[in-house]
Amino acid sequence: MNLLQRTPFFRLLFALVFGILLFQYFRVSLIILSVLLILSLLILISFLFIRNSETQYRFRWLFGIGVFVCFACIGYGSCYLFEQKNQFTELNHRAIYEVELISAPVEKARSYSFRVKLLHRYDSIEITPVAGKAILYIQKDSVPPSLLFGDRLLVDAEFKTPDGAQNPNGFDYAKYLKRQGIGATAYLASGKWKKLGENPRFLLTRFANQCRNHLLAIYQKYGIDGDEFAVLAALTLGYKDSLEPELYKLYSHTGAVHILSVSGLHVGIVYGAIMLLLRFLKRTRLQQIIKSVVSILFIWSYAVITGLSPSVMRASLMMSIVAVGTCLERRPQIYNTVLSSAFILLLINPNVLFNIGFQLSYSAVLSIVAFQNSIYRLYSPVSKFMKAFWSLTTVSLAAQLGTAPISIFYFNQFPNYFLLTNYAAIPLSTVIIYLAIILFFVSFVPMLATWVGLLLKWIIWLLNKTLGLILMIPGSVSIISITGLQLFFVIMAVFLFIAFALNKKYFPLMAGLTFVLFFVGSFVVRNYLSYQNSKMIVFSDSRSPTVNFIDGKQNFVFTNNEPQAYNTADAFWRASMLHRPSFLEKNSWFDDGFAVFKGKRILILKDDMLRYKTATKPLEVDYLILTNRLKPRMNEILECVNPKLVVADKTISPWYTNHVKETCREADVDFYSVAESGAFVEEFK
Repeated sequence: MNLLQRTPFFRLLFALVFGILLFQYFRVSLIILSVLLILSLLILISFLFIRNSETQYRFRWLFGIGVFVCFACIGYGSCYLFEQKNQFTELNHRAIYEVELISAPVEKARSYSFRVKLLHRYDSIEITPVAGKAILYIQKDSVPPSLLFGDRLLVDAEFKTPDGAQNPNGFDYAKYLKRQGIGATAYLASGKWKKLGENPRFLLTRFANQCRNHLLAIYQKYGIDGDEFAVLAALTLGYKDSLEPELYKLYSHTGAVHILSVSGLHVGIVYGAIMLLLRFLKRTRLQQIIKSVVSILFIWSYAVITGLSPSVMRASLMMSIVAVGTCLERRPQIYNTVLSSAFILLLINPNVLFNIGFQLSYSAVLSIVAFQNSIYRLYSPVSKFMKAFWSLTTVSLAAQLGTAPISIFYFNQFPNYFLLTNYAAIPLSTVIIYLAIILFFVSFVPMLATWVGLLLKWIIWLLNKTLGLILMIPGSVSIISITGLQLFFVIMAVFLFIAFALNKKYFPLMAGLTFVLFFVGSFVVRNYLSYQNSKMIVFSDSRSPTVNFIDGKQNFVFTNNEPQAYNTADAFWRASMLHRPSFLEKNSWFDDGFAVFKGKRILILKDDMLRYKTATKPLEVDYLILTNRLKPRMNEILECVNPKLVVADKTISPWYTNHVKETCREADVDFYSVAESGAFVEEFK
């Protein structure tokens, strides 16, 4: 029996994922879906009544089709049900709503954000039950720190659909929220909300949040603060609100960001600690059952407290399956264990498939299972230290084989010294987790807890400093960009190489090498096409103007805020394989906002450049771009400038944008609003 036959969940999971992906790109009639599901079920049921093994074998292909169609329909149907359940209808009209908090508060620069579910809409006539989930942003100075998960508020709000992708290669925030069942956002100023009370029923998630807050308070009580508190809270409890951008960037650029997300490593350490504490329960069958039940309860309690991220649920499900298998004196097949946990998670929430943590978690585990032993056998260390060192090395290498393509696709970078990082981060993070557990247990002994807290803080400081030194090494990060098609080529190559490693047949090897050639060839094509670039882009950013001029790989940017321009446009620059930007705000290439690019005359106006100005003859331009803090009215501007097209970027106020739009309509001048339509992109030939 080959590996595929011994891993039935592979076929079930493949069919389920196919159905989920089909829903994203094609809409099938519910009648057709129901007919397909019924037919597939009839095929499967009919095989229960076929006693002749020869007939079963002859028509096994029909059984396979029935299984595939059945679970593909289940995947498609689960997506449909999720969408119907989370439809949001209370859009674009102000009303009084009763809402319930379904998340802990997240602190922003000028507000707190909460996830809420709508309960009722109040008007002068009646109270109407409503449904849907949204994100509320509440003005910071008006929020008491006592708001918790499960609290109910009365809010005066107008819910709006969040923006989708506004820029080339930009983040589609609307799609991201929709896949989490959230359909709208709203901002509340002071005096626009009132606390009504809390949900009277016992809420497990509320209790878990209270437990997490209590544990966080223990950290702070015993002297752990600043960056050390932020790292410890994220590493052990999944609390990331205290992480400063620079600290997160340090972990991201060195390849240590995985330890800031509670995952299989953390759950495994907690499981190991529980097994150590319960090692005396191993004599009788009853004791083994008690040990398994207690370990499963502890694992899932930890998972709930840390927020039930996909990676935590994956690890918790796998540990639970292992615990049950141990109790039943059966050793689960590792691929079945991994794939069955993914199958269960996707049945519960099909959209978790698009969660980056889910993808990275499963790719890491599958890659370790597939490659680690083969890599480990390349060298046979003698000493215990070298065995541990080599084991850590091979696990890190195997995990990178699976996660690197996905990580590069999403984040356009690769930490070159990830091995150095893991040599420091994994041992130190393991010690940190064990010390955190000890701190919780001794927290009622202040003197002892203080010493443990000091030791914890020092080790976290050492971890941060070590990562800082690694980041200072030249070439610590490579900027790489791959497309979705290139990611597909890499994934197919990895799967085929796994098949070759398991079966030793040369067809998977040759097919895998073919996909590698496709991957390399696609890079050559992308590089060639990047030299053909010739375009102007006015990016959508309400904080600062960003106008991009691209000539081949050359990249010129007009802005008054370089760091913000990077935040807005860097993903596009990387995906387009452009050179580092040359900023034009103080460059002779521009003269008072006027430039000629590819034969087109372009004027970028800001502040009061044309205020109180007159002209005997208007200046002829192809593009007039209006940016922040513009003072003169549009009719004054049109007396000095005669544009073919006016582009208002997102830094312009809504009132002024409407004024410009109306004036352009009266003057018969073409108009484009970045705030309404997203980034303005003009290609030149």
